[in-house]
Amino acid sequence: MEVIKYEIKRGDTLLTIAKEFGLTINELLDFHNSQAILTQQIFNTHIPVHIKELFIPAKKEETKNKPFEQIDFQQKARYRCEQINTSKFNNNLVHYFNQRFQYLLKLNLEEKIGFVKLEDYSKESSPKVSEEVFDFIEETEKIKNNVFFSLNTSGKIQKILNKKRIQKDWEEFRTTKFLEMPFIESLEKNNPKAIEELTAMGDSQFSENTSNEEEYWRNFFYFSCFDQYLYSKDKFETIDFDFISTILPPLILPLKIRYDKLEEKNGILTVRKIADVSISESLKKEMIDRYNELHKNMVKYEFTEYKIIFRSTIEIDINSGLVISGKVVLKEEVSDNVENECIYTIKKLENFTP
Repeated sequence: MEVIKYEIKRGDTLLTIAKEFGLTINELLDFHNSQAILTQQIFNTHIPVHIKELFIPAKKEETKNKPFEQIDFQQKARYRCEQINTSKFNNNLVHYFNQRFQYLLKLNLEEKIGFVKLEDYSKESSPKVSEEVFDFIEETEKIKNNVFFSLNTSGKIQKILNKKRIQKDWEEFRTTKFLEMPFIESLEKNNPKAIEELTAMGDSQFSENTSNEEEYWRNFFYFSCFDQYLYSKDKFETIDFDFISTILPPLILPLKIRYDKLEEKNGILTVRKIADVSISESLKKEMIDRYNELHKNMVKYEFTEYKIIFRSTIEIDINSGLVISGKVVLKEEVSDNVENECIYTIKKLENFTP
């Protein structure tokens, strides 16, 4: 592996250097210490004053700069996913929504690059909601999820590499099919200003200059397929995750996601992810205020107790790094008043392969 000798500058810390090169602190220390002589090794989380440079694995930019068609993706798979969302008020079911997705995934783990394409999408709901709205959402999701990206050493998307293409696809959609969609035609008659707002949102979301890599991981497909277990089979770090509440939006709740290795057997690694929430007094007050604004008139009861269950179990093929199957359960509630539950399943197809 090629090595970079990084000259330490004023203000550098192990954390800032690791982030710059897409590494964790432990990965940075392990690599540096494997290259350095004993007197130049680091044994804590601070840089000793006598150390003037760090050894860092060189980035491989040449592959990432190739045209997509020329890239050798060793790992390829198709996935079928299902997402079932239910909402309850006063313990009575008021909404059911079922979505099904088919994704194409390609990976080159050595070069830390990947590609995802949303190939198929269907939905049903009860009570019936406007199909026209979700036809529009499907179009924008297919633009967003035709994406080529680099990965960091934690297995998460580091940089979108085809932003220019995504922006071009949005602009083409906006000037052609967008105006012909029944949902947009309806808005044009009833709320023309909403069209301007939708267009502005799309221009921002799909702009070449917008940094929205983290948004992808909020999609349960990426949450399942791109994570620490792509590159680590034993050492998992607890991570911070800003969760946008589904029942009290747009409040952001600070979660910590921990990783448990459940089993490694017959070439399959099973990992469980569990999230814990920490709610301060000030955040709780915001939650109560938001509950009163959104739900109290319908529920008729005061805020009770906030609860969240957020867990995931994933099976990974150790040799290929590909997810075989997985399940995400997210249940958020103000007890006995309002409840949203989402169950997401993902399964690798064995016959319809790329």
